[in-house]
Amino acid sequence: MNKILIGIIVLGSLAATSNQVLGSTSHSSGHNHNTTFNQTSLTIEFQKPLLIPPLLKGEVKDGVRNFDLNVTKGKWESIDGKFTETYGYNGPILGPVLSLKKGEKTKVNIKNSLSEETTVHWHGGILSQDVDGVHNADIQPNTQKSVEFILNQPAATLWFHPHPMHKTASQVYKGLAGLIYLEDDISENLNIPKTYGVDDFPIVIQDKKLTVDGQLTYSTTHMEKIHGKSGGSLMINGIISPYIDILNGLTRLRVVNGSNATNYDIDLDGKEFYQIASDGGLLSSPISMKKLTLAPGERGEILIDSNELNNKSYLYINGKQALELRKNKKTGLTSIPKTLVEVPEITKNLNSLKTRTFSLKTTSKGNTINNTPYNMEKLNFEVQKGTQEIWEIKNGSKMMDMPHPFHVHGAQFRVIERNGKTPPLNEQGWKDTVNLNAGDSVKILITYTTDGITVYHCHILEHEEDGMMGQFQINK
Repeated sequence: MNKILIGIIVLGSLAATSNQVLGSTSHSSGHNHNTTFNQTSLTIEFQKPLLIPPLLKGEVKDGVRNFDLNVTKGKWESIDGKFTETYGYNGPILGPVLSLKKGEKTKVNIKNSLSEETTVHWHGGILSQDVDGVHNADIQPNTQKSVEFILNQPAATLWFHPHPMHKTASQVYKGLAGLIYLEDDISENLNIPKTYGVDDFPIVIQDKKLTVDGQLTYSTTHMEKIHGKSGGSLMINGIISPYIDILNGLTRLRVVNGSNATNYDIDLDGKEFYQIASDGGLLSSPISMKKLTLAPGERGEILIDSNELNNKSYLYINGKQALELRKNKKTGLTSIPKTLVEVPEITKNLNSLKTRTFSLKTTSKGNTINNTPYNMEKLNFEVQKGTQEIWEIKNGSKMMDMPHPFHVHGAQFRVIERNGKTPPLNEQGWKDTVNLNAGDSVKILITYTTDGITVYHCHILEHEEDGMMGQFQINK
């Protein structure tokens, strides 16, 4: 079967009225933000293969690797025979995977075929403000824009999504998200799965509320503005309850939490797997895991050994079977490397560094950082390029407070402390997003290597739009 499936999701016959929402769940304002999904009663499960987005390698002209992205409306068959309007890059939903090489000059030609303005933000890229896709970066309807940049950072799974003011949440929800596979000499020479769509799979997890006639619309209640839009039907690469064929041996899943507001607990029903990378790249060595939690914006690469699985096994998300893993007769890699890359040790005297404090707060009136809502006309602080600092991020612990994934643009940082203790092993690599549960305090070590105005914000997209964002200027 063609791996590049252009959108059929079969939900079967449903006895409900046309304005009902499929799998709708509400979450409390307390500390648990891991939504439960009711897939079984709604879907004919695991009948459709996972959508494998096209892997684009671009065209090299005069030493520059060129890509074309068309931001467009599409039609997606969420319920058999019933189509809903979606947004996508170069297709009806989501987008391609861009294959990039560290240090190589890249040019992306972006055409906006929507009826509203958009931007493209390169999430996880260490890039300056002028190409980051946030400030003064709107691409108006029926216009084109080209951006050029060099990603001079370690190999990683990054992603791209829109970031226009007050429209990020709706445009991501409607389908705009794509991945970047950034490779370097080290990653290319590692003996790990890297055959795209065979033993190396992009996995974008999202949840969306569909009506029984298959319509996907974005609107928010007052509580959804406060807590984020969460619940409904769980989708992997745009499909509910898909399956993939995996080799006998190791399979690599590059998992992105692309949701607006939901944390995902990912597991294999108690079986062991290995995490090999976090947001900003490979870890120093594979880490044995039985559960991986990703907040919105976070990424985690995992290795699954089919010897641990039955002929049909499942990737579970928040306790529900979400992706069927079917063994085929082909054999892949079987040996897990003992080491991956050298992640620099933190040897600097941290007591000598300036510490900034960021307090995240959810109230019935909105979401703020340091009791201040975002103001595009205001700089929260200025720093000098090349400076290294500690940021202490604190989350409230009152009844309204909930998890917040804290994301910094234009930088990869190191988590150096979580609640006064050494962070877990899988948080000790490079990160650009860190989750804080209610009452958590996290310290990160950050170095400013770009320039211009950049932002930090909660990656619950409704929180970002509600004011939980700030901006600072990096001076040369």
